[in-house]
Amino acid sequence: MPFKINFVLFILLIAVGNFWLKTIATDTSSYIGLVFLMAKITVVFTAFLIIVSFCSALFCWIHFVLKKSKQEINAIDIALDTSSYGNNVLKMNTKMPFTLKPFLGFVKVKLVYDKTLFTDKFIIKSRLKKQFIPVNTGLSSQNELTLPDIKEYHFSKAIVYFEDMLQFFSFAVSQDIHKSIDNNPYTLATQTNSLSPKKTEDQQIKIEQLRRVEGEYLNYKKFEDSDDVRRIVWKIFAKNKELVVRIPEIMDPYASHIYMYASFFNPTDFNLYPHFQQEMLNRFKLCVWTIYDEISKKDFEVKFVSDQILSSETNAVQKNITLSNWHHDNGLNAYFKPQYGSILCIHSFSSIKDIEQLISSIDNQTTIYFIQLSKQFKSNYVFNFILRIFVKPTNDRLNNLKNKWAIHPFKFKTLNNEQKIIELLKKQGVNFEII
Repeated sequence: MPFKINFVLFILLIAVGNFWLKTIATDTSSYIGLVFLMAKITVVFTAFLIIVSFCSALFCWIHFVLKKSKQEINAIDIALDTSSYGNNVLKMNTKMPFTLKPFLGFVKVKLVYDKTLFTDKFIIKSRLKKQFIPVNTGLSSQNELTLPDIKEYHFSKAIVYFEDMLQFFSFAVSQDIHKSIDNNPYTLATQTNSLSPKKTEDQQIKIEQLRRVEGEYLNYKKFEDSDDVRRIVWKIFAKNKELVVRIPEIMDPYASHIYMYASFFNPTDFNLYPHFQQEMLNRFKLCVWTIYDEISKKDFEVKFVSDQILSSETNAVQKNITLSNWHHDNGLNAYFKPQYGSILCIHSFSSIKDIEQLISSIDNQTTIYFIQLSKQFKSNYVFNFILRIFVKPTNDRLNNLKNKWAIHPFKFKTLNNEQKIIELLKKQGVNFEII
């Protein structure tokens, strides 16, 4: 519909004004003629402005539609400036090479992503070519795009609106686009403790504490003259007629890599309360990336082990975290390797039984980071209630969820599981931090 709510309200106002003038009109009134004359002049002048505005917006819309059908180049080109990214806000450069702007009007664009979701409208206001007569100059603009979730966004369509100067009419036309953007996690303000690596892949960096390298019973080598005959595995000799010896346990003074694990395994139904679950997933991704980013600045190389195969790119840690989601497939104990892992990130939905089983197999060189997802909705309810009396709050998903969180049943279930996890970690005396 090309008619906006402003136009409908204006027509109603004209009708009400006309009805009011007729009710006060009398033959004995000395000023009613002057009032009717002024009203007619106002109506004629307003009608002229409306016609000019309507024709201007309609002409620019028709021009865009015709050019779009004939031109081989894209009617709209969107480039995302990833270097300017920060706090879920991304700068976006938009070019429309053969677009005309309505006289004193507006050209606005709305993007469609993930097939059914829409961004807010943003205005395209600058001319590509600076010339005295603005004919076929094209338009461009730089705008900020707010992306609420940490994930990969797929933009499939752009809807262009030509609106008049009075904001009475809006003519829309769609344009297919194919753009993808990763809304990557950013680093929060936090500080991590010193960690000890447990994996040796080169013999260049010494560690302060000797690392025990177990001689597993499945680790064998062929018998040599210098080997102790008491380490020969006679069962294998009886079966294969081959002399092998077990590799003994050693205390290795070298370690070069810190292996980091972050489990996105969620045993609960994460389709229950999906908006809460998505915000909690955003917090978990932010914290995991922050831990990795802070530790990678230290001497040892950090290797992130993902529990989901999502990206084939090398060193694509940030992208893997961005694309990760809650899942039911790879459990905590099947995923984490205690002999390698120096860091393990768990969350508020982690199973108590899985954590209890895991603790029995880790040593004091493993640090567990427990990420409290309930902190995503932490809010000063009394202060916010008083503030809303004087200031209108921003209408976004996170603020709406914070208002519901105080008495939501999902809150008490989450807090109860968090308390049990903290008590278990304290009771077992493992190295852990709460974020």
